[in-house]
Amino acid sequence: MERENCDFISNLPDPILHHILGFLLTKEAIQTCVLSKRWEHLWTFLPSLNFNFSEFCEDIDDDSDDGVELLSAYSARFVKFVNAVLLRRKPLDLDVFHLNCYELEEDSSEADWIRYAMNHNTRVLYLSTSDFIPWSSYTCTSLEKLDLYRPHTDSDIIVNLPNLKALSISYADLDSCYVKNFLSGCPILEFLELDNCNFSYTDCIIAHEYLKYLLLVTCRIEQELFVSAPNLLSFSYEDELSLPCKTTLNMPSLAKSCLTSCDPSMIKCLEGTATCLRFLTNVELLELHFECRQYKELLASVLSLELPIFPNLKNVTVAFCMFSCFQMVTSILKSSPKLKKLTILQKECLSHCEAEASTNESTSISSTIAVSLHKNLKIVEVKYWNYNQMVRELVDTLKELEKSEDLLVQVQKQ
Repeated sequence: MERENCDFISNLPDPILHHILGFLLTKEAIQTCVLSKRWEHLWTFLPSLNFNFSEFCEDIDDDSDDGVELLSAYSARFVKFVNAVLLRRKPLDLDVFHLNCYELEEDSSEADWIRYAMNHNTRVLYLSTSDFIPWSSYTCTSLEKLDLYRPHTDSDIIVNLPNLKALSISYADLDSCYVKNFLSGCPILEFLELDNCNFSYTDCIIAHEYLKYLLLVTCRIEQELFVSAPNLLSFSYEDELSLPCKTTLNMPSLAKSCLTSCDPSMIKCLEGTATCLRFLTNVELLELHFECRQYKELLASVLSLELPIFPNLKNVTVAFCMFSCFQMVTSILKSSPKLKKLTILQKECLSHCEAEASTNESTSISSTIAVSLHKNLKIVEVKYWNYNQMVRELVDTLKELEKSEDLLVQVQKQ
């Protein structure tokens, strides 16, 4: 047989082919059965199942009678497909079970599918369903990672997930009892992400001894934010940073933190940054991201914050749209005696920021003075989207400092 005619993939051992098929949507993996006799039954050994209802739908107009009928037809076809796959699949343990059918017409089959995953010792579970999640999902001893999208939350839920290490909850109305029950039932949890969760009428209380990574993304917190995680290594908070008045962050082991203010249209949002920073004094790596939508004169006054001393801080990234935010850079430099590297990141400008960039206003001289007086600073990195007048002046000033100081200046386009 000539070398170019050899089917090297088909000659691979079954376990390797099963692993490769596991990266495909289940519908795509099954379609490989037509390739040859070799592939006919391989999909029945899939270690990962990925069912996505949107793969069965074409464009639907929800306002038309035809749209309603189409949705019903697609739902019936999807249910039939999933049932057939689970019936024909070999009775083997599952690594990953991914079920995305939030828009599916309500059907009791969803609970049966989830129970199938639980009964086959699934390690990683992704659920986006329109139905209530069976309680067995919260007492599955094999689960190591759980991702819930728009779950129906129940404060009385009993959670016993002794091997769960990673938990993500997205687009949910949460209360303190639900979160407390979940965390107490996951004794070795290391990673927690809450994305677009609503705590409007309750406190956000996160307390866990072994938690190492915490992400709060666009969560609505109006009462109290309380975090107690003695072993937490990384903390990320992405929102308007308009934190509630009662904020307590007990994270003595924290080494890395990233704060992102998505829309600082209110002074209290930037004051929230200062509130957070007072709890982050032990960090070694800090990232601050601002998407400014305020007049530069107001930002310049608000961003002149009195920051605490960061005795361990070695690496800082400050990202913003307008260089009038430079006062923040100056404050950080003065508060970080051991700082080694500073990255100044120009975010993609908003329309009015572009207008500001076209002016001849100089960048803040106080920032360059602070750089020159900071003896431990070794690297300043400037990353830009638009090499405008202000970026040019900043780079020119830093390059002059590079000649006289023990400083390396790196400039690159994003």
